[in-house]
Amino acid sequence: MSPQRFSLNECFPDRCTSGDVVFNSVVCDSRQVSPGSVFVAIPGCHVDGHAFIRDAKCQGAVAVVAERFDGCHDIPVLIVPSAVRAFNRLLSFVHGDPQQQLEIAGITGTNGKSTTAWLLRSILQSSGRPVGLLGTIEYHDGCNRHPAGLTTPDANGQLSLMQSMAHNKVRHCVMEVSSHALQQDRCSYLQLAAAAITNITHDHLDYHGTVSNYRAAKASIVRCLHPNATLLLNADDAGTQEMQRTQMLSSPALTFGNRPNADLRCEIIDQSTGWQRLRLSLLHGTIDVSVPLIGDFNAINCLVAAALAEQLGSDSEAIVHGLSHLVPVPGRMEQIDAGQPFRIIVDYAHTSDGLERCLKTLRKLTSGRLICVFGAGGDRDRSKRPLMGEAASIADHLVVTTDNPRSEPPEKIINDILKGVSNSRRVDVDTDRRQAIQRAIDLAGPDDTVVVAGKGHEQYQVIGDQALPFDDRQVIRSLMMHQIDSAASQPSKAGVPVS
Repeated sequence: MSPQRFSLNECFPDRCTSGDVVFNSVVCDSRQVSPGSVFVAIPGCHVDGHAFIRDAKCQGAVAVVAERFDGCHDIPVLIVPSAVRAFNRLLSFVHGDPQQQLEIAGITGTNGKSTTAWLLRSILQSSGRPVGLLGTIEYHDGCNRHPAGLTTPDANGQLSLMQSMAHNKVRHCVMEVSSHALQQDRCSYLQLAAAAITNITHDHLDYHGTVSNYRAAKASIVRCLHPNATLLLNADDAGTQEMQRTQMLSSPALTFGNRPNADLRCEIIDQSTGWQRLRLSLLHGTIDVSVPLIGDFNAINCLVAAALAEQLGSDSEAIVHGLSHLVPVPGRMEQIDAGQPFRIIVDYAHTSDGLERCLKTLRKLTSGRLICVFGAGGDRDRSKRPLMGEAASIADHLVVTTDNPRSEPPEKIINDILKGVSNSRRVDVDTDRRQAIQRAIDLAGPDDTVVVAGKGHEQYQVIGDQALPFDDRQVIRSLMMHQIDSAASQPSKAGVPVS
């Protein structure tokens, strides 16, 4: 089958080249150019694509899209203000612009994106139709699941999955949108039908540099909104309120939260160790619903998901059914039950705010001791490490260990964490995460709660340049089974004569 051919002037009718250029593919890496390609010269952080225009021509490129041109190359060139946005536009054109067949909801924020996305998907699935998902835990095209790499894949990955969604008759797509993706313009081609910023706390400053830059990256989701779409903002969160105060946001917004002046509100009517009953005040009325989630933060996640679903046309019946029938979100306040007399929870909390919320919730539900196993990532923002130590001090006993140390010495990361730990707390340190989890299990007794935080659904641990198999949930189950087997193999003392 001969490759499909496309018109450059048709893709850019507002910036036509002299004489149309017909091409069969679009790339931004000169090494991937083949005869018939359009090469897009993107200025990168380390390498500038403009330096490879001549190489692209020699490889068979039929045209170049660039931000500048020195006139020395005998090849048609289209000059654009932003090469990366032009690249995304070309990719969308080549993929048949699949988003035109989808209503896409975007969720950004420091914490809560994955749970909110799964809640929203559950609501939308209540209509009986397949729903697409792009997020931290998995990608789903309505029929098939794929392991997630980045929270938000590059534009080519997004469009390939959306093309599959359109083929699978998917109507709605739920997307987690990371600050990195927004900063790098990976989503510049999108027209979101609904969007929310869950919260803005301390994270990713190793990449963004300052809190202001981080907020600005999150705020740029408004550029992806459809003109008729409304942005949802957290009325309880200082970070999102600072966005409004400094006029980072130019889009009309609805606020959500617990404050009386919020447009959309949530009240916890009742709660237990595995569920809570909520009253959600939405634009189109108030609903009561029981959800298989715990914690104030998860109540807000339910409110956001319900509000986004309402923006996409879901009625109260679908919202109640979707929230109450949520499939457990992997690694998000996930309870591991191996028959032990105490509670074990695995959670993805890897920021000070996320850890504090997790531990405050479990503190209320724990009559015994609260034991927390956690660490922090290497080669990442060092300034958040002591803040995590401070947040973890809510627990009675800490076991500080590795997370994904990458190239940093684990001892250095742990020492940074310990600077924030309250002196009144009992602390153990173990650079072996498996042994640290074993230590917490050995410490726990009836009515205690053990929290293993930081990695959640992840099935690997990055040590040096290797991603080694490691899943907190499987490690816990293995350790608990070994403990149970060891206890069962001990000879009974019954009937032993007393000397």
